[in-house]
Amino acid sequence: MKSADKNKEVDTEKGILTLEVDSEVISKVRTGEITHLIAQIDENNQNMILENIDGNLVLVIDEMPTTFHGCYLYNNGEFPYAIKDELDCILLKSVEEECFTRIISVDTEPGTRFNYQGVGEPIKEDPNGDSCIWEVYFEVVPVPEKSKTYLMRWNPSISSFTEKDYEECVNNMVHGMFRMNWSIYEWEEARRGDMFFMMRVGDDKAGIVFLGQFITDPYPGDDWAGSTKRRMYVDMVCMNPVEPGVKPRISLEKLQESIPTVDWSKGHSGVLLSEEVVTTLDILCEEEWQ
Repeated sequence: MKSADKNKEVDTEKGILTLEVDSEVISKVRTGEITHLIAQIDENNQNMILENIDGNLVLVIDEMPTTFHGCYLYNNGEFPYAIKDELDCILLKSVEEECFTRIISVDTEPGTRFNYQGVGEPIKEDPNGDSCIWEVYFEVVPVPEKSKTYLMRWNPSISSFTEKDYEECVNNMVHGMFRMNWSIYEWEEARRGDMFFMMRVGDDKAGIVFLGQFITDPYPGDDWAGSTKRRMYVDMVCMNPVEPGVKPRISLEKLQESIPTVDWSKGHSGVLLSEEVVTTLDILCEEEWQ
């Protein structure tokens, strides 16, 4: 994943939902005051219904050519579809600016129930109707145009995060991600939206095992190792994990060969990486993370 792709999190070949919002909304999303966005499927976007497949009304958002979305038959109150992986981002646009955000979770809630009358026809509410207007809630985190990137470290032999914990996280991913918090050493400049690489150390599986994004600013907490000192932590979403029990795609040996200026095998968790190192890591990801 290139720096440009990570920082903007936009691949024009993938689906992007575009929402027109006020500048105040963008500001609050960036500060974390707003963390969830609502996309309501209503009478005003009925013209986006393109076809009827197996009794399911399908909406296709213009900006998401491969992502199906929306207004299916009521199905006893259950939302009978899954948002495809192609929908990774929401682009917030105002008159003055725009902001790319990464979707980190999705939830749905039924709204008005009605009988479907056909494309362009008005909605007639009916508590026993065959269709329903759904509200889709997207939890998002902004992706700064210029984010910093940190190297986090994980030594399974001493960490409170065990091999079993990692396996459970990978097996229970939601929207292709799992969440956790982690201690960060160089925390002063870290901010919500920054990126990270997770480096496994201490055994024969040493190397980059996943990457991700901070979803909070650093905050204080008790020492994970049980001492009386305080540590700083960040909450983060973790993506593209290596399968449990297998060697990383970018090994310690490959990192040492490609970027010898960094001591990959030891050091603190949460070290700010230089732009030059991140650029080389991005190239390695492109070559190895296939």
